[in-house]
Amino acid sequence: MSNVLFINGNLHGHINPTLPIVKELVAQGETVYYCSTSEFQQRIEATGANFINYGHRVDQFLQSFRPHGNHPFYTLMEYILGMDLTVVASVIELAEHLQFDYIIHDIMFGGGNILAHKLGIPAIASCSSFVMEKLPLPDRMLEPGFHPQLDHLLDQLKLAKSEWSLPTLRISELFFKKEALNLVYTSKLFQPKSDCLDNSYCFVGPSIDSRNEELDFELSHEHKTIYISMGTIENKCIDFYNRCIEAFANTDYQVIMSIGKRTQMSDLHQIPDNFIIRDYIPQLEVLKHADIMISHGGLNSVSEALYFGVPIIAIPISNDQPAVAKRLVELGAGIGLKMDEITAEVLQSNVYTILANKHYRIQSAEIGDSFREAGGYKSAVEAIIKYKSIHHI
Repeated sequence: MSNVLFINGNLHGHINPTLPIVKELVAQGETVYYCSTSEFQQRIEATGANFINYGHRVDQFLQSFRPHGNHPFYTLMEYILGMDLTVVASVIELAEHLQFDYIIHDIMFGGGNILAHKLGIPAIASCSSFVMEKLPLPDRMLEPGFHPQLDHLLDQLKLAKSEWSLPTLRISELFFKKEALNLVYTSKLFQPKSDCLDNSYCFVGPSIDSRNEELDFELSHEHKTIYISMGTIENKCIDFYNRCIEAFANTDYQVIMSIGKRTQMSDLHQIPDNFIIRDYIPQLEVLKHADIMISHGGLNSVSEALYFGVPIIAIPISNDQPAVAKRLVELGAGIGLKMDEITAEVLQSNVYTILANKHYRIQSAEIGDSFREAGGYKSAVEAIIKYKSIHHI
């Protein structure tokens, strides 16, 4: 069997879908070396993979990163390039005494395409967002001189091209590191304009496996359940959480709210009897039972909800979340709202709209069916094995 180098960033939404795949690869005899940051070590090792900590260079980068401006896209690209430069140097050093047969890398973070080039091995990309082959900016906003932050990014790009000994290096190649095989954790139905994409994209649906987590509270079988979670990144939403408490306090709903580790219980209003609030909640276990989810619209969370046929109120904050919310609305599986329009009354009326209209539940279940039909982590591993056969690995 083969030695696999797995490169990923340090975000839950990018790592979570890969873990069942890694577990299945190990079960089939592959030896997987998974590179990430220390906070994910326990979960990665639980799959049977060998965990490789990126080490002090990446830790230092993550702690010291400061963008040279405040434009959201240029800032993201500065972060991606800085992360890629640091990861590539670290992994080349760490992997000096190891031999790899192929690489699976995140399609955005970690410079996996550069590592594949430097190590001379075939590569597969792991895509935890919608496929985005085009940059989300007009060409004029990518021209030198348009913006000081862009000019700094272009200067750094030239340095990276030289360090990596590449003939060319474009922003688009950093943003979306497409390979001959790209595993996409959604279905063709949910992916916007999927009919315009080539066959290198393998839509395997959400990579969902049993996490064997237990709830420390009882789920109600008498009342409708509202599950509220704003993800793992930008989840310090104290005002929003308090609006939720105002909206649903002492109603007939059971409200389960995950507030993350950046918000303290003391930041919140008095907690009503019908609320269960934790800094972490086993999401899959709740979604099996929930009637509606209120979410930031991250693709990972939305996919898990739709997998169980749960309609969603999406309140996007950043990144791909507006696109996910838009797709939910297009397919009739949810409602999209803006954070600055959230009041207790708005939350109440939109929850009522979804629960009173079975169309949302039907459409959510249809998307969930498409996810299951895509095959999940087992389809992903089948595609990897087929890829190995084609490339004689």
